[in-house]
Amino acid sequence: MNLLFLLRPYGPHILLAAGLALLPAMAQAWLPGWVVKPLFDEVLAGKWERLGPVLGVGAGLLLLLVLSGYALEAFMGYFSVRVPARWREHIFDHLLQTDLQALPSSPGGLSGRLVADLKELEGFLFYNLGGLLAQGMLLLALLAQLLWHYTQLTLYLLLLLPLMALLLGWIGAWVTHYSRRTQAAVERLAARMSEGFARLELIRALNLEAFARGRFRQSNQAHYRLGLTRALIAALHLPLGQLATTLLLGLLLALGVGAVRREAMTPGDLTAFLTLLGLAVTPLQVLGRVGTGFAQAEGAAARLVELLTLPKAPPSGNLRPARLEGSLELCNLSFAYPGREAVLQNLNLRIEPGSFTAIVGPSGSGKSTLLRLLLGLYRPSSGQVLLDGRNLEVYEAAWLRAKVAWVPQEPLLFAGTVGENLAALAPQAHPQAMREALAMVGLYPEIDLETPLEDQGGGLSVGQRQRLAIAAALLREAKILLLDEVTSALDKNSEEQVVAALEAIRPGRTLVVVAHRLFTVQHADTIVVMEKGRIVETGNHAALMAAAGAYAHLWRP
Repeated sequence: MNLLFLLRPYGPHILLAAGLALLPAMAQAWLPGWVVKPLFDEVLAGKWERLGPVLGVGAGLLLLLVLSGYALEAFMGYFSVRVPARWREHIFDHLLQTDLQALPSSPGGLSGRLVADLKELEGFLFYNLGGLLAQGMLLLALLAQLLWHYTQLTLYLLLLLPLMALLLGWIGAWVTHYSRRTQAAVERLAARMSEGFARLELIRALNLEAFARGRFRQSNQAHYRLGLTRALIAALHLPLGQLATTLLLGLLLALGVGAVRREAMTPGDLTAFLTLLGLAVTPLQVLGRVGTGFAQAEGAAARLVELLTLPKAPPSGNLRPARLEGSLELCNLSFAYPGREAVLQNLNLRIEPGSFTAIVGPSGSGKSTLLRLLLGLYRPSSGQVLLDGRNLEVYEAAWLRAKVAWVPQEPLLFAGTVGENLAALAPQAHPQAMREALAMVGLYPEIDLETPLEDQGGGLSVGQRQRLAIAAALLREAKILLLDEVTSALDKNSEEQVVAALEAIRPGRTLVVVAHRLFTVQHADTIVVMEKGRIVETGNHAALMAAAGAYAHLWRP
C-alpha cells in the first residue's frame, strides 16, 4: 500500500492521534450507560434524588468530549500539513539527485504531482484519517459497551457488518482506479497550463490562441470526465451505506423489542441499547466515506511513490586534484537518450588546456548534448570523456561542477538582487569580487549588486542576463567554461558585448562554445563542425573556409 508507505515514518504521531481520539469516544460510549439508563430506570421510576448526580455525570462527560475533541482536531490540523510539507521537501530533494535520464520529460507534470497529489494527501489526513481515528475509536468504544452489556444483540450486528464492508470495499477499488487516472489527467493539465503561460507572447505572435485553447480544453475535458466518473462512483457510498445501516437498525430494534416483551431487558436497557446504536450510525457512515477518501489518496500516493523510486544519479568518484590543467578529450564517445536513437556517435576530439574551441553545426546535430556530457550531467552510452587524462567519472561531482562552469542559453536566475543571485551561484565570493566580475563582463557600474531582478532574470535584457551568468562563472573560478548558444537570441550590439566579455575572461581558461552565429567564434583556435551526431570537420576558420566543406557551407546565405 503506497499510502501506508508514506505514513509509516509517522507511526508515533498516528498513535498519539489515536490516543487523543479515544477520550471523546469513551465520553460518548459511557453516556447511554451512565446517563440514559439511570434516567429511565431510576429517575423516571420515582427516584428524583438521583437526578442531580446523573446530570452531573452527564456534564462531566460533555466537558471531556469538548476538550478532547478540540485537542484531536488541533493535532490533526497540524499533522495534515506537516506530513505533506515533509514529503514535498523529501521528494524535491530526491528529484534533485535523480538520474536525469529517468526524469519525466515534462517539468509541468512534476510540479503537478508535487502540488496536486500532496494536496490530495493533505485532505485525506485531515478529513479522512482524522475521521477514521475519531469515528473508528468511537465505534470500538460503542462495540465494547454493546458486547459487555448486550452480548447477544451485538453478535447479530457483528455478523452483518462484514457484508457492508465487502460492498463498500468493492466501490473503493473502483474509486482508487479512477483516482489514479484523474491525478494523471491533472498532471497533463498542469503541463498544458505551463506550456501556454510560459510561451504566451509567442502564442499570440503566431496567432496560436485557438490551437493552445484547443489543446488545453482537450486536457481539461479529459480531466472533467474522469473526475465526474470518480464522483458518481464515490457517491454510491452514502446511499448504500444509509440503506444498509437502516435495515440493520430495524432488525436490531425488532430483536430488542422482543427481548423487552420477554422481560430479558428493561426499558432503560433497550433505550440505552438504541442510543448506543444511534451513536454508531454516524461512525458507520463516516467510515464508508473514509473508504472513498482512502481510495482517492491511494491513487495520489502511488504517483508520489513512483517519483521516490526513480533511480538516483550514478555515484561520482572522489578525486579532487589540487591543480587542473583544463584539457578535455573524447574517446569513441557515443550517447543516446533512453528509448531514442543515438544523439552522438563515435566522437574523437582533443581540446587543449587554455584553448578556445567552437562547436558549430545545424540544429539537432548534438552540440548541446555534448556540452552536457562534458559537464558530467549524463554518462556516455559508450566511450569516455577524459579531463586531464582521467575519466570524468573518477572526479567528485561537486568539485567538477565548481571547476567546469556551464552557461546555457537561458541562464538560471532568481527573483532578488543581482548580489543575491551571485551569492547563490558563487557562495564564497566577496562583494568586491562580485563587482570586479561584473566590470569584467561590462555590466558594472550600470548594474550593481543591489539591482533588483524578477523571476528568470526579469528586468535585465537577454544580453545582460548572459553576461551576468558569465560573471557568476568567473566568481566560481572555473577553469573550463562551457557556453551554449549564448548569443543566439541577442541583437548585434548585445552580441558584441558578450563576445567582448568572452575575450576578457579567456586568458588561463579553456573555452568550449556552442554557437549558431558563426561571427562569434571565427577567431576560435579550433572549430568543430558536427552533423547528425558526428564530427565531420575540425580546424581553424581559415583552413575550414579553404577546404570549402561543411563549415564553408554554413557561411553561405
